[in-house]
Amino acid sequence: LDGRHAPVAARLLAIYTDEIGGGDPDQNHANLFRRLLEGEGIRLPESTSAEFVAWPGFSAALFDLPAYLLAISQFPRTFLPEILGLNLAIELSGLGAFYMTVVDEMRYLGLDPAIVTVHLASDNLASGHAALAREAVMIYLDGVGSDFGHEELDRHWRRVSLGYASLRIVPRRAFAVLLTRALLRFGLARLKKTALGWRGVVRA
Repeated sequence: LDGRHAPVAARLLAIYTDEIGGGDPDQNHANLFRRLLEGEGIRLPESTSAEFVAWPGFSAALFDLPAYLLAISQFPRTFLPEILGLNLAIELSGLGAFYMTVVDEMRYLGLDPAIVTVHLASDNLASGHAALAREAVMIYLDGVGSDFGHEELDRHWRRVSLGYASLRIVPRRAFAVLLTRALLRFGLARLKKTALGWRGVVRA
């Protein structure tokens, strides 16, 4: 991308640099996920190993989104508008009241919320990843419009929109699997904590 779309590439690289911790392994998002899992007694093999792929805790549905991301990333020239839209959707998904509620729920259940709080901080619309992703889309579309005109701009905008919408469609099976597992794992724990809390209130 550096050749034809250097300003776009610079923003995507800034996001990627943050995602891998900016040189600090403790802030690498993959490592934050691993620490969260290990805090719950879940120790995954190294992701480059055959043992990781064969790990029995995985459902096939959990590979839908990673396979899609890997596939589309192999063709950045062909699918750049879709990639930019997908990236914007990913960065915007880490914002809002829902994630603040998730942080509260995780703390209530005794889980480390670092992976969520880091996204709340880094994905902000003012100057964070969401802002960079939005700027990348705007710069790209401005270039298309100035070079090829309004009709081509409109066509590329529809492609960006398609990439954005794909984040809602591709991981649906995975979300269903994860929601079911979360309810089974934490639903009973939450009910138990709530019941104990009410018991204490009644006794008081």
